[in-house]
Amino acid sequence: MTAIVYVRQAKPSGDLLSVESQIAQCTDYATQIGCTEIEVFTDEGMTGWTLDRPGLQAALSRFQKGDVDYFIFLHLECLAKRLRDQMLLIKTIEDLGVRVAAVRTPIPHPVSLICLPETHQSGYKIN
Repeated sequence: MTAIVYVRQAKPSGDLLSVESQIAQCTDYATQIGCTEIEVFTDEGMTGWTLDRPGLQAALSRFQKGDVDYFIFLHLECLAKRLRDQMLLIKTIEDLGVRVAAVRTPIPHPVSLICLPETHQSGYKIN
């Protein structure tokens, strides 16, 4: 199985959230779930308030090849600061057939069940 690991660090911090520590924790997780091919994409010194980050965009482009099984990051704030952006990214990635895992944050799967539904389970339209 193939995993894409994404790490982001806005500014230098303690060892726990350093880029190296995030990579180690995420690649350990990928190995534990059976991934044998792991590609790492990073954004250092980049804010999570924008999705226009070179590492994130490169990771998203990589999914287009269709041979990625997992997208792994440490926690949701590594992905984006806004909850809406987090959920939209996760849903977009899941829609490509890729499983999403945050090592330190549980994510309900699939996100499409809780985010941006077109209709409620009862069949009523959500406005």
